[in-house]
Amino acid sequence: MDESTLRSRQKKSSETSDQDKDPMLIKKRKQTSENYEFGDVQKIPNNIRDIMEKNFSRIFAWELYFGYIFWTIFFGIGPMVMFFPMVKLAIDGYEILILCLASPIILSSSIIRNIAESTVGKLITRIIIIISLLSFQFENPVLRLFILSIGTGAAMIDLCTSLSARYHSYRSIIVWTLTISLFYFLSLRVCFKSIMPAWSGVLANVVHVIIGFLVIVDQFMRDNTMWQLLPSISLTATPHTSSLGFNPLRSAPHESVLQPHWLLLSIGFGSLLFNLHWVFGDLSVVSRWASNGFPDQAPEPIPYGLLVWIGLFGGVLTINRLSIVTNRWWASIGFVGYGLLYFNRGNVAFAGTTKLSYSNFDFILYIGGVALSLFIGSVIPLIFDKVARGLSSRIVVIGAFVYILHVLYAVWTSAYNFVPFGGTLLRETSHVLVFFNFLGIYFGVYTAKPNLGTYIRGYISSISLPNRRIWSLFGIAFIIACAGTFSRFLNLPSKSLRLSEDPTHISAAIWTVHFGYDNDARPSLDRAAAVLADTNADVIGLLETDSAKPFFGNNDLTSYLGEKLHMFTDFGPSTKDHTWGCIILSKYPIVRSVHYLLPSPEGELAPAILATVQTASKLVDVLVVHMGNDRDDLDRKLQAEKLREIMANSTNPLIFLGYVTSQPFSRDYQVLTSAAKDIDATDRDRWCEYILYKNFIRAGYARITHAGLTDTEIQMAKFKFPTNADFNDHPVLVTDPSAVTDQSVLFNSKFGSFYRGHGRFNTHRFHMDTPKYFLPNGPKTK
Repeated sequence: MDESTLRSRQKKSSETSDQDKDPMLIKKRKQTSENYEFGDVQKIPNNIRDIMEKNFSRIFAWELYFGYIFWTIFFGIGPMVMFFPMVKLAIDGYEILILCLASPIILSSSIIRNIAESTVGKLITRIIIIISLLSFQFENPVLRLFILSIGTGAAMIDLCTSLSARYHSYRSIIVWTLTISLFYFLSLRVCFKSIMPAWSGVLANVVHVIIGFLVIVDQFMRDNTMWQLLPSISLTATPHTSSLGFNPLRSAPHESVLQPHWLLLSIGFGSLLFNLHWVFGDLSVVSRWASNGFPDQAPEPIPYGLLVWIGLFGGVLTINRLSIVTNRWWASIGFVGYGLLYFNRGNVAFAGTTKLSYSNFDFILYIGGVALSLFIGSVIPLIFDKVARGLSSRIVVIGAFVYILHVLYAVWTSAYNFVPFGGTLLRETSHVLVFFNFLGIYFGVYTAKPNLGTYIRGYISSISLPNRRIWSLFGIAFIIACAGTFSRFLNLPSKSLRLSEDPTHISAAIWTVHFGYDNDARPSLDRAAAVLADTNADVIGLLETDSAKPFFGNNDLTSYLGEKLHMFTDFGPSTKDHTWGCIILSKYPIVRSVHYLLPSPEGELAPAILATVQTASKLVDVLVVHMGNDRDDLDRKLQAEKLREIMANSTNPLIFLGYVTSQPFSRDYQVLTSAAKDIDATDRDRWCEYILYKNFIRAGYARITHAGLTDTEIQMAKFKFPTNADFNDHPVLVTDPSAVTDQSVLFNSKFGSFYRGHGRFNTHRFHMDTPKYFLPNGPKTK
């Protein structure tokens, strides 16, 4: 039996299998010319067929890497654009650069399209993409944004030209590499503690660039593979009378049978991209959507994020049964899952209420997220397949605009206090976004023309897609995710070990971390973890922490810092609750917590956490809060009154770590200090951060410069546990550490010594007339 006979039999066997699996395909194939086969709609030249079969593994590896880079850049442009309005709390003008996602609009020019689709055009485009990764190396954030915007535009053009390549077999590879590379992107984020690997550090960034150039060299310079697969450059305008464009090697009259409705598909494509970014940009996001208080908190990202990975992959597996995925009833799984994840509310106390009763809501919320992942996983390759059949750049362009509208709406629902055009009208209306996002995906999948899966199940001579090689690549991605999960699981703190500790003192710190980005828009979590470790604080309240949003990069800041510092964590109010977030880190186990959404009738929702941490014999309440903006006077008045009530009802020793946005001795300050004491009432030069306490003996107070990591300093306090109910506080204030007999009270000398006035240092140093220590004034204090 010769080789050609063997190939023929293998191909006929595969086709028969496909027909048996999905009778609908038989009907569709009757509508096509007998010269075309399902999954291989065009007859490609024998030399091209042989090249693709011989170099299949190389071609797949090239496209897999550039698929991964596409997801890296696509998910990376949002945080860079958002940085500028985040710093200025207003529209800055740079937001216009998000339109780089719609760059394929230039392909409407046939000359530009011919250049972009050529081998030279593809080479130049991919060089630009890789060079744009180097934007991370520049200090100036504006320059970085412009370079990354150019790279994003190139990535979208590359996506468009790849999905409309002239050979259908090549398009099949693109559909699968885009799908698989998303899983590698998610798996590697697990290993990098949710940070996008290419943006995690200087070394990792350089490694990505080097690999990218090696791939380009192998793809375009090692041999003539790509030069034969792609057309040569042409500067002649080619007429086209339809949305498909005219290319005799790519389109034929019969292809109208296979065309989806371009507008509905565009809406579905953009909606899918947003859903992937909003809910599945990192495996931790579903946990943060389902966040509830202790002891019945939602499943933590480590290790339960793997369930989301498995759900997405389970969805992809259903592609083997297209009759399931294309059945409209299948969408009900995603619809119900989306509803459970978003609309259920667990352990959250709203303004004027106590903790809501619930029963396993956290588990139900998370299972809803996993159900949604199953549905979304099933439509990822299907929608990419439809885009590849669409053969039109306008599908990607309109899809990009749909995605941008989704993102803007998501920003408006939380940042309504700082944006124009209906900010108050759109406040806290993410339920509208959920509905239209799912409806858009439904349009893309179920209202377009035949769901054939043309490129999902394709043929390259004797190679069929998907095959064992493709499923093996998914397996490797899963092993990477499991390895990252296991290594991170080992970094979680030991509850039994910490419960054995019985301290006489406890220290606390508060800081605003600006979503994990420094003042130059660089990731700051490593440096933030280092300085927090140097403080040696037992409990830490962090503000502006909800970076599980698409425009902040979907980073799991809470897990990152908790694992780095080996501390227990409470994420606080859910990501879907429209706050900027607050979290608690604790060296001691958190045994109980309540999440609050404080009264905010005018401005942004103010989050708060009341957590109870346990040492061997003591319970301590820690209240972390981010109050409203200074211009929202009514909000702050109501919030201060609610916080006073919470502190008054606390029966344990309590530490208040708050972002108050009021001056000392102002109305709100007096309301708060009527329920707890100020750590240092003599410190008049404060505005945002305050530390209050109740049923403790104060021992020390310090303020530490931010060193450019954020725009807010670190404040610290140390307290002594009273040994009996009849105790006096320490009234004597000193700044000379030699006057302190208990050396364990002293702050870390790494931050220098007492500094008078405002310190403008590039390193973390004491400033603002601190550190201060408090001493007893009589034998009664113990």
